[in-house]
Amino acid sequence: MKNTMTARERLIQATFELLERQGYHGTGLNQIIKESGAPKGSLYYYFPNGKEELVSRAIGEQGKALADRIRRALEGVQDPAEAVYSMMLHLAEKLEQSKCTKAGSFAAVALETSNTSEMLRETINKTYDAFISAIQGMLLAHGFSEARAVQIATLITASMEGAVVLCRTKKSTEPLRHIAQEMKHLLRSAIAENDAGS
Repeated sequence: MKNTMTARERLIQATFELLERQGYHGTGLNQIIKESGAPKGSLYYYFPNGKEELVSRAIGEQGKALADRIRRALEGVQDPAEAVYSMMLHLAEKLEQSKCTKAGSFAAVALETSNTSEMLRETINKTYDAFISAIQGMLLAHGFSEARAVQIATLITASMEGAVVLCRTKKSTEPLRHIAQEMKHLLRSAIAENDAGS
């Protein structure tokens, strides 16, 4: 952890990195404290409700940052199909660098906690909604109706999260690369269909 980061920031970062590698139930508070290098008392100072609150904040903050990056990457693009394809390939490269252990995915925690923690379910739901909204904005700018844009954006988001699960299981980025290629074709067809109907 960088020395310039506050104890709170170090706790957030360590929590998210551990969640990516080993999920919610596999991540303990003592390990978070050790990995973060933050003083033990700082955890309950910043997160008085303990692990659930800390994980919710970590996912919320990381999710917002990722949604902002997606939004910036898709702003003003000329070719939505190529932009989504490039975004997926970038994700594949990040996965490859970490040997398919890290990609900013929230699927593991969602599956582990959505039936047992309303706080975490709602945080992850808002995170996915932010991803969908970022992609939807690009599609709206290219003439799609609001309903069609949200459908396609939901498909892209679900495809990316599902692809990460397959990649981690197979220890290969091949599934994500296949989905990226297919998504480019699907988007080109959707754009042509939308333009023809305009």
